[in-house]
Parts: sequence; structure tokens; C-alpha cells
Amino acid sequence: MAKTDVQFIEDRLAMMESEGWLDLVADLKNIQTNVVDIDTMSDEKDLFEAKGQLTIIRFLLTLENTTEITLEQSQEE
Repeated sequence: MAKTDVQFIEDRLAMMESEGWLDLVADLKNIQTNVVDIDTMSDEKDLFEAKGQLTIIRFLLTLENTTEITLEQSQEE
């Protein structure tokens, strides 16, 4: 049986309460700080690689908030 959208969102939020998720978020914040240091970049390839890394990191760091907003919107409908 397929999950409903609400069940999917609730499962995601439950995952985000785990120690493993909190550890991942802490690691991502540390990586994000290091990636934005442009002094360590030697050329445009490094810059574009850092940009890609930051895009993924920001997606993961905002996933919890985005999921909570999605759940609230689905409950209003």
C-alpha cells in the first residue's frame, strides 16, 4: 500500500528527530563553513564545485523547515 503524502511528511519529520539526523546537520554546518572559504580556491573549477556543494548542503539544512511548512499546508486543505 502506498504511503499518503501526510504519512510521508510525518515519517520525514520523525527521521529528523533522530540523533543521526542531528549529527548530520551539525556536520553539514561545519562543512558549509569550510566550503565558503574562497581563499582556498585556486580556480573557477573550485568555485563551481563549492557552489554545487553549497546547493546540496542548503537543501538538506532547510529540508526540515520545508517539510514542516508542507505538512501545515496539507492540513489546511
